[in-house]
Amino acid sequence: MSGGVDSSAAAALLLERGCEVVGVTLRFFAERRGALKCCGGAESADKARASAAALGIRHYFKSAQGLFSRSVIGDFVDGYLAGRTPNPCVECNRHLKFDYLYKLAREMGAQYLATGHYALIKEQAGEYGLYRGVDPLKDQSYFLYCLKRSELPRLLFPLGGLTKKEVRAIAARRGLPSASAPESNDICFVTEGNYDNYLRQHAGVRPRPGWIVDAAGKRLGRHEGFFNFTVGQRRGTGVYGGARLYVVEVRPEANEVVLGPLEAARSSAFAVEGLNWLAAAPEGEFRSAAQIRYHHKPAPCLVKRLSGGRAEVRLAEPQFAVAPGQSAVFYDGDRVLGGGIISGKI
Repeated sequence: MSGGVDSSAAAALLLERGCEVVGVTLRFFAERRGALKCCGGAESADKARASAAALGIRHYFKSAQGLFSRSVIGDFVDGYLAGRTPNPCVECNRHLKFDYLYKLAREMGAQYLATGHYALIKEQAGEYGLYRGVDPLKDQSYFLYCLKRSELPRLLFPLGGLTKKEVRAIAARRGLPSASAPESNDICFVTEGNYDNYLRQHAGVRPRPGWIVDAAGKRLGRHEGFFNFTVGQRRGTGVYGGARLYVVEVRPEANEVVLGPLEAARSSAFAVEGLNWLAAAPEGEFRSAAQIRYHHKPAPCLVKRLSGGRAEVRLAEPQFAVAPGQSAVFYDGDRVLGGGIISGKI
């Protein structure tokens, strides 16, 4: 229970089904009130306690600060310093909510782990699969490809068949204090809304001045750190005038940021590593639809599986801003087949 409306409403729905519900809130940060107003912070913990009290369920806190710092924040910082665009929400789901918390639930004797994610788990002929939630604006299946296939039968997503409006109505009906709570931040620990500020102020990353260049190596301007840029970025490059230019590559070794026209920011093929499958892993080549970032429309593609959890993905049409470090998730209709981390163009 994060303290938000989604996890609180999920608990309420399970109570209505006749389940015995126990709330667990993970603490990710040591900061006190006023510092972090999101999942894992002190204020959200207070809201989770209030929601549990309103529902009349047992509620526990569990510290996971060390694991969150290593697996989520550490991955975030390392990713940007490697010229990538990491996705902390995926790593939080992978390491905290569906590994650490799943194991904790089993140790407590719980039969299921339930969360407030907008996704569906369906069972057909004894096989469980992960599917998109019915609300296209809130569907979170993209962030859940990292789940373990063996754990799907023990996971519950009570909100997967509902819209956000319906969820808020359920929370209001139950008198939950989170019924009208605002949406949470995209990345909970970047409170300033600026990755550069976070890297400097909290991760000790110092400016690393370098050159902004074009594909031919012509110098277009200066930057204060390649880690402040991501593939597909147009604004904030400091290069003005002439045609619109986009970040098409980040080169940590050379301390360079490469700009180019829109066409150069599109990719027709890319590589993926760290693949995780939630359906029977297809052999050789197979056709699918790849979603390369949250709210991106899945693009038809041909996936060629390689050894070592890797794959090559060839798109039917070039896609904009295929950023290394982001996740590529493969769908068959609404079903998640699996996914991995984009490692670069091919």
